[in-house]
Amino acid sequence: MFQPRETNPHFQPRIQRPAQTDDHTDGSILPTRFRPSPPSPSPTVPILPRSQRPDSHLSILSPVPVPVPVSVPARGPPHSRPSPVSHQRFGVPQYPSPSLHVPPQRRTKRLTWLVAICCVFFWIIVILGGLILLIVYLAYRPHYPKFDIASASLNAAYLDLGYLLNGDMTLLANFTNPNKKVNVEFRYMVINLYFEGTLIAARYVEPLSVSPRGYKLRDVHMVSSQIPFSRRHVAQLNEQIQIGRIMFEAKSFLRTTSNLGGFFRYSYWLYGHCKFVVSGPPSGILVDKKCETKR
Repeated sequence: MFQPRETNPHFQPRIQRPAQTDDHTDGSILPTRFRPSPPSPSPTVPILPRSQRPDSHLSILSPVPVPVPVSVPARGPPHSRPSPVSHQRFGVPQYPSPSLHVPPQRRTKRLTWLVAICCVFFWIIVILGGLILLIVYLAYRPHYPKFDIASASLNAAYLDLGYLLNGDMTLLANFTNPNKKVNVEFRYMVINLYFEGTLIAARYVEPLSVSPRGYKLRDVHMVSSQIPFSRRHVAQLNEQIQIGRIMFEAKSFLRTTSNLGGFFRYSYWLYGHCKFVVSGPPSGILVDKKCETKR
């Protein structure tokens, strides 16, 4: 059969031509090391028919290498500052570490030395003072003095016009020093008398001094004159007089000074609180009491 001629030059069979030898004009033969090597024969690609050819619309794209620009540092003058060399390691540019400059030593100012010496002396004084206080406390073991009511007598208690209280009471106050080696001085003492939270009398007591393991008693005369009462207080007072148990409160404010061995003295405030019960007037006596002293 007649086969049509292929018009496409890419699909025509290739014709191998014989290698041509280079003739030199002078006719001389070159040495072997200067002779050009013969070209390697290219592999013959077989021509496949259209039915066996791969699909022309499919193409395999091979990755094209992208050239990476290499930055070359510019050269400066010979005496200029060297530019940092950018060595890339793991994709991170690294630069040479700068040189370390040690600062020159400076002399400490006199004012700084003076302040430091003052601080040292201050802390030494504080520490020594704390040690002295601790030694004194362990040597004397100071305790707070106590306020107490030894006895009480209600001489009179009646209501004028039905709501004005008039009363007369005598308290025997007891001031006790429980310390073994410490003298206590009571410089300022005030005792207030209350009935159901209402102040009905107040008295100032003269200063006194109590020796170690001693006590002092003082008579305190409490007088109430025309103290207005509410209806509730009037009813409570009448009820307690009929029962024969009248409740009062005595609050004391004491300014005391402790003398430790004659060389160390310190002052402080004490607050005494006593609740006591007396029988009915005119011969009311102390029936019950509860006293405490706090700082």
